[in-house]
Amino acid sequence: MSRTDVAGARRRVGWWRRRPVRRALVLTHRWTSLVLGLALVVETTCGAIALYHSEWFQAANSWFYRHTTSAHPISAERAMAVVTAAHPGFAAAWVSYANGVYAIGDSTYTTAYGVDPGTGQINGLANLDGGLMGFIVNLHDCALTCQGYSGYLPALARPVPTLGLGWLAGVTWGGALLALLGLLMVLLAITGVITWWPGFRRMAHGFRVRTGKGRFARDYDLHNLIGIVAVPLVLMWGVTGAAFELPGVQNAWLAITGGHSVDPDRYTFAANPAPANASVVDLAEAESIARQRVGGQVVYVTTPQGSGSAAYYSVSLATGDAPYRYRAFFGGDRTVYVDSHDASHVSVVDSVPQPAANTFYDRVFEPAHFGWMVNGWWRVCWFVFGLTPLALGLTGLSTWLFRRKSRKRRKHRRNRTDRPAPLSLVGAS
Repeated sequence: MSRTDVAGARRRVGWWRRRPVRRALVLTHRWTSLVLGLALVVETTCGAIALYHSEWFQAANSWFYRHTTSAHPISAERAMAVVTAAHPGFAAAWVSYANGVYAIGDSTYTTAYGVDPGTGQINGLANLDGGLMGFIVNLHDCALTCQGYSGYLPALARPVPTLGLGWLAGVTWGGALLALLGLLMVLLAITGVITWWPGFRRMAHGFRVRTGKGRFARDYDLHNLIGIVAVPLVLMWGVTGAAFELPGVQNAWLAITGGHSVDPDRYTFAANPAPANASVVDLAEAESIARQRVGGQVVYVTTPQGSGSAAYYSVSLATGDAPYRYRAFFGGDRTVYVDSHDASHVSVVDSVPQPAANTFYDRVFEPAHFGWMVNGWWRVCWFVFGLTPLALGLTGLSTWLFRRKSRKRRKHRRNRTDRPAPLSLVGAS
């Protein structure tokens, strides 16, 4: 083959398979894993455990859900009045319909009273995010910046310097760390696929595990197999995890997939100032209005938000496939705002038609981050894939240590070979 033919063959090879580029990608994949791998493993392992936060709370607080059957259960508004009368210092901010009881919670969303609708009896006060599970959720969701949760660290809740960049406004040090780990997952997923790619003719080699070829071959193949199978979920967790802290990541993903940027005011509502002697829309009426607008089942309602006569209700409903149906207390997927003094002034979030990419992100991609769209048994799949970074870390570390040890052995052998002979042997004849 002539030099021209060789050059043409090299040009036809994908840019990612050319030796310098592939080497750079391998090093990027390896060293980002080694430098930030431990933090990433901690984050994802805590996330796998937090998938069962709802089930954990129900099991640990079974008394909270005591209820009796009644032909005439009390209303949610009456349940709030019962709690307010019994505990005047407790500022009730929301009510949720949860497994047969009313949960009446505070504005910090960290404590709630359980009320039996059949008898109107208060079951007791529960800390929603305390103990070990609260610490795990705080570590995974907030990087220890959620005040009121176990393990809160005020230092990490301080804002980062914006450096003149508007998209850093309001981002805390903990949020910046979570965004960095999310982007790292995206980088590892992309570089992992590129470095793994064996070519169409050797595709089967990318899915094999050589169990009889020694530790290195076994762990190397396991690392590749686990990584390529987990790529879709790792990519999803990386994008959505970073987007929770940096909305620009979500907008970038939507732009790539054919959507449009999210309206930053989608969850804002301005109630009309009420005229003198205006009638008040009660909680039951606000629920009825929301059901008429979008259908579905009311999951939770906040008490009127805003100031004085310009207050409004926020009603959350579970509709259709309900991608958050298994979340404790806050399982709604559609939000309706109702003016507390004007029943005709209503706003339905995302009522304007949007591209399929935006709908997919809202109804599938983002909810899949938590796994609340399926019950606890199916969520085992999320749990297993949530542990893949741990498995990838262990197999990757094993192969790296093996290579490192092999290089040291080769270097030691070369040094022994290149060592000059002792003087006592030189000239001996």
